[in-house]
Amino acid sequence: MQKYLHTIPAITLATLSCLTTYSANAELLDFNDVNNLGVTLGGQTKWDSRGDGHLWNENYSLDDFIFFSSATYVNSFEMNAKAWLGFTNVNESIGKIDISAQNALNETVWEATVKLTAYTDWGNWLTINVETADITQLTFAAPGATPHFNGFWPSIDNMTINEVPVPGAIWLFGSGLIALFGMRSPRLRR
Repeated sequence: MQKYLHTIPAITLATLSCLTTYSANAELLDFNDVNNLGVTLGGQTKWDSRGDGHLWNENYSLDDFIFFSSATYVNSFEMNAKAWLGFTNVNESIGKIDISAQNALNETVWEATVKLTAYTDWGNWLTINVETADITQLTFAAPGATPHFNGFWPSIDNMTINEVPVPGAIWLFGSGLIALFGMRSPRLRR
């Protein structure tokens, strides 16, 4: 048993390092380059360069979509109530929008209602935390339809994907193993 005690911390460290590389595919979709968005747009979702690149929902009476080419872990994205930097419209009625995420079977795997009334300044964006795997589509329900009846054109930017968090319990277990087997009893040191 004594000859194997030094290998357990090494195995544990190797396992933990593999787990950290699992999140190494993390990517920020900043939507600055219209030719390299990393997603496909659907409905009336448009790209705009004003105020740096971002996406926005052009028609508040129709649903809008963002499609991923394969099942994706979506961490978060930011939203603003304005369509672009300096946007104004006298017919705006800023309020809530329903957002959902679907998997390849078109099953809803995440959903939220977001209120954007406090996010009308281009320097102030709301971070939407999704933290959900297997997403192939994000759906932005028409804010002008039931149940909200709002009239505004929200923007989407800075989407973080594939940064899969390693559960704290795994880190705790691994560090416990290192501590347990890394320190040998005084009897074994002779």
